[in-house]
Amino acid sequence: MYLKTLTQKNKSDGRVRKYLQIVESRRVNGCPRQKVLLSLGRVDTPEGKKRLESLAEAFIQASERLSLLDLREDIKAHSTREFGTTLIFRRIWEDLNLAELLGSEMSEVETEFDLPEAIFNMVLNRLSDPSSKRQLETWQKTVEGIESFALHQYYRALDYLVDHKDDLEKRIFSRMRDLFCADVDVILFDTTTVAYYGDSDKHEDLLEYGFSKIRRGDLKQIVVGVIMSKQGIPLGHEVFEGNRNDVTCFSKIIDQVSGKYKVDKVIMVGDRGMVSKDNIRHLEEKNYKYILGYRMRTIPQEDRHKIFSEKEFRKLKNVELQFKEATYNGKRLIVCYSEQRAEKDRLHREHILEKIKDKIKSGNLSAIVDNTHYKRFLRIRGEKPVIDMDKVRRDAIYDGMFVLTTNTNQSAVSVVEAYKDLWQVELAFRQLKSELEMGPIYHWKDRRIRAHVMICFLAFVLRTVFYKKLKKKYRNVSYTAIMADVKALRTCEVSVKAEKIKLRTELEPGAVKAFRAIGMRPPSHLLSKVTLEGVVIRQ
Repeated sequence: MYLKTLTQKNKSDGRVRKYLQIVESRRVNGCPRQKVLLSLGRVDTPEGKKRLESLAEAFIQASERLSLLDLREDIKAHSTREFGTTLIFRRIWEDLNLAELLGSEMSEVETEFDLPEAIFNMVLNRLSDPSSKRQLETWQKTVEGIESFALHQYYRALDYLVDHKDDLEKRIFSRMRDLFCADVDVILFDTTTVAYYGDSDKHEDLLEYGFSKIRRGDLKQIVVGVIMSKQGIPLGHEVFEGNRNDVTCFSKIIDQVSGKYKVDKVIMVGDRGMVSKDNIRHLEEKNYKYILGYRMRTIPQEDRHKIFSEKEFRKLKNVELQFKEATYNGKRLIVCYSEQRAEKDRLHREHILEKIKDKIKSGNLSAIVDNTHYKRFLRIRGEKPVIDMDKVRRDAIYDGMFVLTTNTNQSAVSVVEAYKDLWQVELAFRQLKSELEMGPIYHWKDRRIRAHVMICFLAFVLRTVFYKKLKKKYRNVSYTAIMADVKALRTCEVSVKAEKIKLRTELEPGAVKAFRAIGMRPPSHLLSKVTLEGVVIRQ
């Protein structure tokens, strides 16, 4: 017996997945043949491979010892399944009463299958091993403790989910607020874009070309907005057309906050892309306070110089940041300076200038003249664009600076700290895109796109709850490291003569912490005995 790594390429997205198998070599009619004794599951990381190899080696050693007792023909290994993620996120799912919430919202829907359970499967898939909806039937066979559904049932569940999105979010919002005693006096909002990799001619209204935040302007996209509390609790989301800008997205969210969440006194926090005269007027009409990034370059050069130099900057305690207050056009401004940001701005400008030089040298002039990032450093000499060094020097003056505007009476320190909380939304987007693989999307129907994003949002809610429970129990903890150990917890089914035995693998340290954090006892080593007649005896 030996270990074998099987590599398969997914036809839909081109991703390569690796699986670990225990294989036995035999000779049949004088020719070597391989027989797969046990499939151990996916192994795409060094850590995962190490843990699975350890399990495999233990199995091989045990099998070899048993073979000495002439029991080899009576022992068979059947399958291993991922078990840890099911246990952890099932408990959080139950703590949030999501099955009950989904069931009550969809009580009028008559189906031959369990709708909430089908939705749980899709959410769990995002958290454990994100795959396309077409691969769910295959994936569910590799997971312990979940029901199996047909592909058309998953699609029906998606359709029902999007119909109840707003009511469900309101219920989740209420539950999360109670669970974490979350203050909703400050609401953070930001947007991101998700690219579409399907047939560009086959789509409905949501998929459009627009400003891509991943710099893929050649692809159609959607815009996703997420609102969160200042504690990092996800409160809701919205899907917009791909050609929407942040300003128009923000105005819709303003109306939803008061209508959907019944919140009257709130401070809306958003970046400079949300700022417009109409949005500020809209906020003030709703009697909302706001803290918004301000487009520095909208201030004329003379006024800008005066504002930035009228008095000395003050240092913000415990943070590498300086600030000063100013007034412009009746608006209260907080002008901030960061040395770290200054270095980032300098490197970004140098990168742009190098690109401009390369494109001028290659003769690709339209690519720089039509690009707003490039245009601000150019002037036209004759018919040829050249780098304007005066513009470069003027731009460098403001390296590291950013401006906030607010109608609150809060101290400048409180305003800056509230704005800095926006990094939680940016982090949320990174998690949605990388860990939960919200994008790229292949759905072209608007309802399916909205349902897909809703599944990702629900997964993000469960992830957030799990991580906050971990942080409450353990001060310094890595979600990635904990999840690696949780995913390593698997079941293994072995038959000895007339009896099947289901065991679990050993608990890794991170898995122990995960169970403790959610207040759950780990499962026993022996999960069940299954006779050949099919009678299950729980231990």
